Amino acid sequence: MFSAAPLRSQMIRSLLVPALSLVVFFLACAPVRVSAAVVVLDPGHGGHDPGGIPGQRVVEKRAALDVALRVKARLKAAGHRVIMTRSTDEFVELSQRVAISNGTPSSAVFVSIHFNSAPNSDAHGIETYHFSGRSTRLAEAIHQRVVAATGEEDRGVRKARFYVLRYNRRTAVLAELGFLTNAREGGRVARSPGYCQKLADAVAGGVLAVVR
Repeated sequence: MFSAAPLRSQMIRSLLVPALSLVVFFLACAPVRVSAAVVVLDPGHGGHDPGGIPGQRVVEKRAALDVALRVKARLKAAGHRVIMTRSTDEFVELSQRVAISNGTPSSAVFVSIHFNSAPNSDAHGIETYHFSGRSTRLAEAIHQRVVAATGEEDRGVRKARFYVLRYNRRTAVLAELGFLTNAREGGRVARSPGYCQKLADAVAGGVLAVVR
């Protein structure tokens, strides 16, 4: 007597295999996102270390903390847990900043907030740094948004051996959000809370683009 069971199995396989192939295809094409519930924000310098170069008018440690606190507010509003390496004008050793980051869950990300300075006051633009390959995507996401938001020169995403990146076991980037020694960039940071918020929104947007 003829059995329909093998035919049914063949038909089911013929339907399932293409469907599974489509699922694999769409998953492969989906944007890669870093799963993280914790973001470590690291405002550069602090306390007796003002950052920058001697004699500059806009103090880096204050600008970095201002923007970092704004980034924190955005990320917390999006549901993330945010850990600050400093929340006030205090000096924190580089090793302590890294220890804070390395003490978080492995899915956490680390973002160090800085501003550039140079003896040449014409120097201007945005730079973003990373050390490991796993941090490239976050560095690019933040960098692209900061450049777009500010309209300043794109000085590129670069690899660097900064202490807070080199010894960090988490996805880690360092953002240089403009030259405080440049009259235009430094003036915008010093005199415009709206501009500082624009910087913070861009940094937070980059984090949220790759972090769930």
